[in-house]
Amino acid sequence: MMLFLQFLVSGFVTGCFLILATIGFSLTRRVEGFLNIAHAELIGVGAFTCWGLNALLGVHVVVAAVVAIVVTAFLGLFVGRLVYDPIRRFGPAVLLITSVGVAYVIGGTLDGVIGTGIRTLDIPLATTYRIHGLRITDYQLVMVALAALSAIALAVFLNTTKVGLAVRAMADNPGLAASRGIDVATTSRITWLLASGLAGLAGVMLAVTATLSTDIAFHQILQILAVAILAGLGSLYAVIWSGLIVGICMDVSVYWIPAGYRPLIAFAVVILVLLVRPQGLAGARAS
Repeated sequence: MMLFLQFLVSGFVTGCFLILATIGFSLTRRVEGFLNIAHAELIGVGAFTCWGLNALLGVHVVVAAVVAIVVTAFLGLFVGRLVYDPIRRFGPAVLLITSVGVAYVIGGTLDGVIGTGIRTLDIPLATTYRIHGLRITDYQLVMVALAALSAIALAVFLNTTKVGLAVRAMADNPGLAASRGIDVATTSRITWLLASGLAGLAGVMLAVTATLSTDIAFHQILQILAVAILAGLGSLYAVIWSGLIVGICMDVSVYWIPAGYRPLIAFAVVILVLLVRPQGLAGARAS
């Protein structure tokens, strides 16, 4: 029973990572109107930028993390402006296919620059706490705290600030938002910065809590898609529940089946839920 509960705790932490990894993806989907497959590679950029600054240049991990998030945010904005904006008129299908190409370009660049092998940050070993026999590390607690703070901060931003309300208006109806005087171009840039910065934050936490290889970002996209589909491909708030459901199901499944089947469990959960609720947890309800 204790082993089962330990997997439950691990799954909750995994779910918090999936929230960080998916919430920016869903924000792009809502505002820009397409599935940006390259979002996972931005997570890799954040992770390896943090690793390069910390492990190679000796920069403190907190400073390296902040720089990595900023670099990833502006890289996402740069790609959005350079690649996606000129072809936006061709529709979401073309944007989706183009994002696959962008993912391969970013992934190939990481492979070429970083090379093969396993990388880790130059940080102290995690301190393990025991709570009623269940183990959790300080880095996992940071992951949980950052996921909660990010979700709360994003909710406050979208519901109380002028820019956030403009983002929500764009997400609901870009044409109507433009007719009401909202600066569509500026709102789009802010969305790219915000979504890519969240990808950078997810990458930093991936670097802190796991060993890194250049193909790790590509593997994240399957789990991100699973969470986003379960959430309904639209709602940002449903991403929180979807991330926790998928993360817990993936890790708890290891209690019965080999760990190598964890990614399959994510999609099995999605299929089972969609059989009952085809529109996802939140359907098309606006976030």
